[in-house]
Amino acid sequence: MRDNWLARLGAFFGALLLMGLVPLQAAESSHPPESGKPALIKPAASTDTGLLLEPSLDLSKFSTEEFIALSSSVGLDKICKNWSSAVVALPPHERPGVKGLTEQEVKDYMVQVRRLFKEGAAVPISDVGLISTQEDVIRRPMLNHISAFSNAVARVYLLVQKTSTDKGWGYFSIVQDLTVEPPLDYFADLNGKEVKFEGATCYKCHSSGPLAIHPARADLVSDAPLAAAISKHIAEQPLSRFHFPEREKPIDYGQPLALKFCTKCHDTDGYRLPLYKVHSHPIRILVDFGYMPPKHRLTPDEIAELKAWLDKKP
Repeated sequence: MRDNWLARLGAFFGALLLMGLVPLQAAESSHPPESGKPALIKPAASTDTGLLLEPSLDLSKFSTEEFIALSSSVGLDKICKNWSSAVVALPPHERPGVKGLTEQEVKDYMVQVRRLFKEGAAVPISDVGLISTQEDVIRRPMLNHISAFSNAVARVYLLVQKTSTDKGWGYFSIVQDLTVEPPLDYFADLNGKEVKFEGATCYKCHSSGPLAIHPARADLVSDAPLAAAISKHIAEQPLSRFHFPEREKPIDYGQPLALKFCTKCHDTDGYRLPLYKVHSHPIRILVDFGYMPPKHRLTPDEIAELKAWLDKKP
């Protein structure tokens, strides 16, 4: 399937080259590192647990050609980059020995990576994400360009995103402040005149930080080795806390999920933070698609217990 995808991608860019629409550098294929390559990501597929509120989104009529055309509308100079490292190195922080980034420093990092993307200096993976298009959230193909950046004090992520029917692209960012213990995750919308920190809207799916990449199909991801490398970088993130902006104080989300097969990782002192009813959407999706738990599948009895908890009214 990957060979078929690369052939189609090459033919597509070749046609644009003949028309003079793509600079030669943008049409070159990516060069992943030769050693230490993580396993490629398997395309998302429902395991039919019965947890989903809506059927899996049917993308059978969404073609590779549509994906290439729609994704490239962000600017061909910005995507399909050559790379030796999946994570772009940021310059050292200006304050040596800093303990706690200021909100302005966090915003500056977000603006910096947005600028790097627009200048073609990022290394983005382009895909059609299936996980975010389930349930009643968005029932259209969701196109993503995802880039990772870092230095000694921060991990920074940029998401450039739109649905298949949107005209413009939206910019969003995550900064993990590594100078405090545990690290602090900032989420923001970069589409207005000012960087706008977000709270509850992002917390619903990102309570423990950035989520792994889950392409919908093998032909709907531009560079499978790059996707795997960025996902590996995300998976290695430390246990962190979620930053709520001053205007949006954390609310009482009730009692956390206490099922033992979940609290092995998701607990106050766990590998990941506790889960609440507010997280029902990602719980349903990630369990049904077999991503959680990460190393095994829940038994039918455990699925039934989890479904009862999710369906129980407050």
